[in-house]
Amino acid sequence: MLSFKNIEQNRQIHLLYSVLISLFVIVSNISCTSVAKQGVSNIRSVTIEIPDLPESLNGYRIAFVADIHFENRFSSQRFETLIRAINAQGADCIILGGDHTLGTAQIAPFARHVAALTAPDGVYAVIGNHDFYNGRAESIRTLRTVGIVVLDETLVITPRGLVIAGINDLRDIYPVMSRFNDILDPEAITVLASHNPDFAEEGDLSRFDLVLSGHTHGGQITFFGYAPIIPSLYGQKYRTGTVFVQETPVVISNGAGYGGNKPLRFRLFAPSDFLLVTLRPQSPALDREQENTAKEPLPREVGR
Repeated sequence: MLSFKNIEQNRQIHLLYSVLISLFVIVSNISCTSVAKQGVSNIRSVTIEIPDLPESLNGYRIAFVADIHFENRFSSQRFETLIRAINAQGADCIILGGDHTLGTAQIAPFARHVAALTAPDGVYAVIGNHDFYNGRAESIRTLRTVGIVVLDETLVITPRGLVIAGINDLRDIYPVMSRFNDILDPEAITVLASHNPDFAEEGDLSRFDLVLSGHTHGGQITFFGYAPIIPSLYGQKYRTGTVFVQETPVVISNGAGYGGNKPLRFRLFAPSDFLLVTLRPQSPALDREQENTAKEPLPREVGR
């Protein structure tokens, strides 16, 4: 015979389940409305102030989209919607941040879709860990065939003078930074695309003014800003948002698609996105503040 205490405990458990299910339905419905219009829940605008940014790069805009995982609950129709939304932003360049497809069979169809991306200064890509599993060489070759510049520990200089560099996923082929640094101009404004944000902890960021990453999916399934499972060796630090490391901003996208096996192919309080990053010169007031505190280490900041 059930006691009053047991009945009350069961009632509380059922109430908790009901609340969680209701929250999931609400979040899913809101997310689906945005996804239908632009392929992701959010287009996340981020402004980054860079010291000594030349006037030619003032207002330069980068569209960064990562973790599409094409065909992992990410259909061709949704992909076409995403492509239109990215092109509609009118960014100066576009960077694909890795983890492009579900498997090997999707590499060629993925390339046909992204061939429709257009930007005045070009479309670039780096390779993520799933692209290694699915076929690194085939991914690089197929993307290059449709005009995407794959940055495989290489760099390009855009017509307006921005250097865009890209490295391999550090958990698959650790970048040989000593050789890479040889071709980096320390005086140039340089953006690094690194699929895995953990590189910011382990690599040398001194040559880079900005790092763009994905990989962590914003946690994909989160509770009150905490992700129980996250593919990073540094806990929640690189889950999402902007993290300052070695005084360099590292901006982490939540990604466009889903990771995980079938039961986990959904998002909870970690909305999908792509980034629209605008470069601006650092304000004179901030320059003076940094001069006044030059003898003290700058605080590490985390923000959205």
